[in-house]
Amino acid sequence: MNGVLVIALNGFREARRNRVTSVLFVFAFVMVFSTTVSVEFTVATFDRVMTDFGLGVIGLISPALTLFLGTALIPREIERRTIFMVVARPVSRSAFLVGRYLGNVITVAFLVMIMGALFLAQLQFAGASETYSTGIHREHLVALYGLLLEVVLLTAVCFLFASASSQYVSSLSVTCLYFIGHMAEDLYTFAGRSKVDAIRIFGRALYYVLPNFDRLDYKARATYFDPTSASELLGATAYTIAYTVLVLLLATQIFERRDFK
Repeated sequence: MNGVLVIALNGFREARRNRVTSVLFVFAFVMVFSTTVSVEFTVATFDRVMTDFGLGVIGLISPALTLFLGTALIPREIERRTIFMVVARPVSRSAFLVGRYLGNVITVAFLVMIMGALFLAQLQFAGASETYSTGIHREHLVALYGLLLEVVLLTAVCFLFASASSQYVSSLSVTCLYFIGHMAEDLYTFAGRSKVDAIRIFGRALYYVLPNFDRLDYKARATYFDPTSASELLGATAYTIAYTVLVLLLATQIFERRDFK
């Protein structure tokens, strides 16, 4: 267990040296600029524009960071042969993979929380104004929590593909799965409307097998202040944990049998 934590912390330090934190300054600039633009275009729906734009920016940056870091780490370790220095020590391949996974999750989650803090600070600052009736609401926090759950699940999917293939194949595959996962409900609906039994069964099977990222997306609800029940949040959390554990178990099994030559 100590080896896993050490690998996770080392992964977090390495990510900081990759200048990933520069994304935060880009986000801060975009958020400040968006406020000025929003004022010019809207008054009555200013709070919705801020929420939609702010969460939308975080929702674009966080999966991009997750995809970049999650699919590049393992192939880069194998390409540079640095992985042999690790597996030669009394650390199993599974512990190495899990440690790197935790390091990536900590890194991206840390960035998401900082971006979320900037977003909430802007909402609070605008809410203190006499002109606009915005501010921080529970739905904003729920949306940010959903983004964190998405990071946990998406990172596991990235490591599953990275443990078996190259960075290019992994990036392409995970990107496709990400977009399909955000259309999971539509996939289930279209499959149910099909008159062909094989298509209906296959479509519904994909719905249950593929990661359902749409289940973790609460950004639209935050925009219109549509409340999310505690039971739904608990179900989404349980789904994320269960699916992540299963994916990591499969990834470790593949990684244990992979030939690095």
